[in-house]
Amino acid sequence: MSTADILIENGLVIDGSGAAAYPASVEITGDRISYVGPERGTQAAKVIDASGLVVSPGFIDIHSHSDLTPFFKGYFMDSKLCQGICLEIVGNCGISCLPTNDACRAETKEFVGAGLELPLGDMVLQDDTIVDYKKHVDSVRAATDIGVLIGHGTLRGTVMGFDMRPPTIEELKKMGEALEFELQNGAFGMSLGLIYPPSSYGDLNEFVYLAKILKKYDAILTVHMRSESTKIFEAVDEMLEVARQSQVHLEISHFKLIGKPQWGKATQLLDKIRKAQAEGLEVTCDQYPYLATSTNLAALVPGWAQSGGYEKMCERLADPSEQLLKEIGEEMERRGGSAKILVVSTRNKYPELDGKMLSDIAEAFETAPERAAARLLAELGGGVPCCYFCLDEQDMLQIMAQPFVSVGTDGYSMPLDDSLFKGNPHPRSFGTFPRFFQTVREHQLMPLEKAVEKAAVLPAKVLGLSDWGKVKEGYIASLTIFDPETIEDKSTYLDSKKQPAGIFYVLLKGKLALENGTRIPQNQGTVVLHPLS
Repeated sequence: MSTADILIENGLVIDGSGAAAYPASVEITGDRISYVGPERGTQAAKVIDASGLVVSPGFIDIHSHSDLTPFFKGYFMDSKLCQGICLEIVGNCGISCLPTNDACRAETKEFVGAGLELPLGDMVLQDDTIVDYKKHVDSVRAATDIGVLIGHGTLRGTVMGFDMRPPTIEELKKMGEALEFELQNGAFGMSLGLIYPPSSYGDLNEFVYLAKILKKYDAILTVHMRSESTKIFEAVDEMLEVARQSQVHLEISHFKLIGKPQWGKATQLLDKIRKAQAEGLEVTCDQYPYLATSTNLAALVPGWAQSGGYEKMCERLADPSEQLLKEIGEEMERRGGSAKILVVSTRNKYPELDGKMLSDIAEAFETAPERAAARLLAELGGGVPCCYFCLDEQDMLQIMAQPFVSVGTDGYSMPLDDSLFKGNPHPRSFGTFPRFFQTVREHQLMPLEKAVEKAAVLPAKVLGLSDWGKVKEGYIASLTIFDPETIEDKSTYLDSKKQPAGIFYVLLKGKLALENGTRIPQNQGTVVLHPLS
């Protein structure tokens, strides 16, 4: 009689191969799947009855910002785990917590802290490299497994500071050397955040130079493009040229069209991607299934006003010039206007204004919306998380249906209560993957097997994880078990900290992390390294 550590029986397996779902038992020994097939009387230490449920490869969040969440002691950072996510790729949008060093540690923390929704408080960025980070995460464990991208903004700031200028030849060389070290030690690639200084200060030559190093290690280049609104086509062209000159695999982050003037242009934009793919370029994208974006209120501030870091920006905002106010107002209108910008949190400065639209806050301040935005940013040190209601449903659905678009939250692992964060972060941190499957079901966008490919198989392929993304013998036993009929996002913009429905079990490398919808008390997640490191 055969034995296993875990036996999953009576489930409907979607194995990630493209084949139709089929009934099968799944056996796990150690961190690997040891058998998939008809029930054979196996004895196991743990038996999971998956009757009425789908057994799927574990979901992979290819676009996450959970870099520092393992280090918040005493909190259950399980919002990603509860949506069926097994692996998060952190360090996106040009913002990562490494590399750093003693000379720029405080500045890097300021940069990272302003870009994250989580309050860092007196936390110290103690991990200078991915080697340090892996040791740290593996010692404390995370709610999910974690893979690392190197944020170009952090890399640039560490080497040459946060000023608006091009790098010298020597500085560019140092950036390349630092990037190469991180790739050799397991980073999956580098991310660009081209609306966020200092990444936005880079140019084509800088990006191509670094992208060629990525290509050498079969690593990816992800990008939050320079524009997702009025200049989105030019922004796509810029990144396609980087891919063309370097031959790097390009991953366009949270692919979308911002602002009513861009609505209806998804077909034209997708055609541009397909043309590049036909040319031989490796281009993929990711997307979250919501009609509101989420980022810092500082996204309204022009790059020149952010030169020198957030302290300098706040000095300018405390006594803003008419030109600065004008440009803030223009960007505000591109994003739908002040009545479409929800301020998530004022970090306890004005708790009565949390969850209010910027237009209402301007009225409370008895001033114009652009002055209200400047005041909030100046008083809160440059960190004001917001939701911008600026997307079109038909564009979203059309992008979602593309076979080269995977699912990414663009969110954070967070507690499902108010213990750490009093406001209501964007629902994507709590319900992205359930909302994706819910949207697919409600709009009949694709077969369930194709949806699983976008949630698990495609991101594994993009990342080069050849033994992830399938329910197959020999593969990593990271699995999600869910009900396709009831999987559903329960979060709203004003009440986001809700556990989704329909996710019953999550296994991380052969260990139960979620059982009957309840997290296992001990974190299981460690850092996963790029296979070619």
